[in-house]
Amino acid sequence: MLKKSQTAAADADRVIADLASRIRELQARRDATTKTIITVEKTVGSAQFDVTADMAQAEALLNGEKFVASREKPVSQLAALHAERDVIDRALKIGGSRLHLLTTERSAEIWASHFSEIAEIEKRRVMLVLELQRTNRAREKLREKIIRAGGAGYLSTDGVQFLGFGDEYAEGGEPPDCRRHRDAR
Repeated sequence: MLKKSQTAAADADRVIADLASRIRELQARRDATTKTIITVEKTVGSAQFDVTADMAQAEALLNGEKFVASREKPVSQLAALHAERDVIDRALKIGGSRLHLLTTERSAEIWASHFSEIAEIEKRRVMLVLELQRTNRAREKLREKIIRAGGAGYLSTDGVQFLGFGDEYAEGGEPPDCRRHRDAR
């Protein structure tokens, strides 16, 4: 079972890597096509055309096939470049969506495979926070008792690194101990 799971994970990672690589290649191709469009437009001026990106061409392009401008009548070089860029844009959009879905699914698989460890650590962390809060409250009661008895109210572990651990700071933005000591001066 473990080998099958590792193989499936490796396959998923490979599919994600392949798709990400194709997307990078298509983006580079789109950039080159745009540069060519700009060069052609400088020499012949911009042309009006009505080209819609064909879903089948976008899928084929995403799968690594070559772009073919398909029209019954001849098209200008500029119109063909615009058509190619439109199909590249559609392929990039499709590929981006697929990559997002695949990486989300892969992340969920990874998270699920570590769930028991995550749950154990998070539970332990919450329990430690609760214990620290109890300890901090008991510590403050002791401090108040020392102050009422006439002591200085300073404990050996007072310091910025220990103040407020496990407690939310009040509206003033500083640990409660800091305000009390500042106000007492």
